[in-house]
Amino acid sequence: MKKTKNKKDQAPQKPILTISKLHKRYNEGKPNEVHALQGVELTVRKGDMMAIMGSSGCGKTTLLNMIGHLDRRSSGEIIIDGVDTSTLSDGQMTAFRRDNIGFIFQLFNLFPFLTAVEDVETPLLLRGINSGLAREQAKMMLRELGMGDRLYHLPTELSGGQQQRVAVARALINQPAIILGDEPTGDLDSTTSSDIMDLFRRINKTNQQTLVLVTHNRWIAEKCDYIVHMTDGKISRIEDNPLAKEEKKR
Repeated sequence: MKKTKNKKDQAPQKPILTISKLHKRYNEGKPNEVHALQGVELTVRKGDMMAIMGSSGCGKTTLLNMIGHLDRRSSGEIIIDGVDTSTLSDGQMTAFRRDNIGFIFQLFNLFPFLTAVEDVETPLLLRGINSGLAREQAKMMLRELGMGDRLYHLPTELSGGQQQRVAVARALINQPAIILGDEPTGDLDSTTSSDIMDLFRRINKTNQQTLVLVTHNRWIAEKCDYIVHMTDGKISRIEDNPLAKEEKKR
């Protein structure tokens, strides 16, 4: 018997990220010019979990930095949650990035002098949220990620996996439109990497949170719904991953 899909199943997912004709050149106009991104076109839908793969120097981290606006594009269009970011001033872009983009890095990038809860509440304080409310929200987020017994520990008192959970909590605290991860498991052992990927998948599934992860690890990429393959600054192909999508439905 053919299964009938309900209206919710049939509704198309809204694009959370649209990239058109994106170019990035370093040392532009000079003899040593490097054309790092060459006309990249990419659409990521709300709730997608996507991996970007490719050999060293292919442009994958450059692409992630462009999406996160950690670096300026040479030309092209980047639309995040319906906002054309080229229309924003520097001040507006700083606020937009703070409120709409979460970052998770390989080396965690935690403040060495802040406890876990202090680190996680920082984005809220920067938004002007009341300190008491910010502290309670940070505690709640850390507890949800299994860090309730490590609220007042410094990074040096935490394992690599625990530090990454703090980094994930900090990335999530503002409920951003999209979370970007640059080799987020690259500094972790295989068991801890598996735990962190399970955490990413749970966040993606439960919250319909969009994640874009750069990785060189095929096993990590196969946990994602799609794998974007890059070669010489271009997207060479996009690989659909039906097994990951099926697992997400369970």
